[in-house]
Amino acid sequence: MTVMFDSFFGMHPHVIRSGQWRKMKPGEKDLYVYLLEQSERFCTREIKATDGQVTAAVGAASRTLCNARKKLQEYGLIRYKAGQGNRYTYSICNPRTGLPYPGNPRDRVDGTKRDPTKETDQPPRSLVSLARKEPQADIHRASQDQPRTLESYGLPGVFR
Repeated sequence: MTVMFDSFFGMHPHVIRSGQWRKMKPGEKDLYVYLLEQSERFCTREIKATDGQVTAAVGAASRTLCNARKKLQEYGLIRYKAGQGNRYTYSICNPRTGLPYPGNPRDRVDGTKRDPTKETDQPPRSLVSLARKEPQADIHRASQDQPRTLESYGLPGVFR
């Protein structure tokens, strides 16, 4: 899979497609984006943060964050619990259901965990390598330090 950006985090497309994003105020968007970024950064859908941490990151005032928390929960995008010292525990919710995703917050949403022992060190196969079905003679010729032409990759006349 090709990635367009080298470093990014995701947002559920339903938030945009449903029109919810358009209805949200800037402070609500600030808090939601902050929570999504923290979720990706720490690989969990449960985030603990103080208003001071959020303010330092996005510049929203404490009153704005208070209102944003309430609205985001009302929209079904998050759930939150207040803790000691103005510390909150946020849970990212499924925007389609308005409920927290089931299972352990550290598990992938589809319920499976990546198994690093099963990943290979082979580079991804490109379309060119899939399209080229070289006979054994071509493989031996390539190994003899001869320069390869584009036509030898099975795409004659395409790159003229």
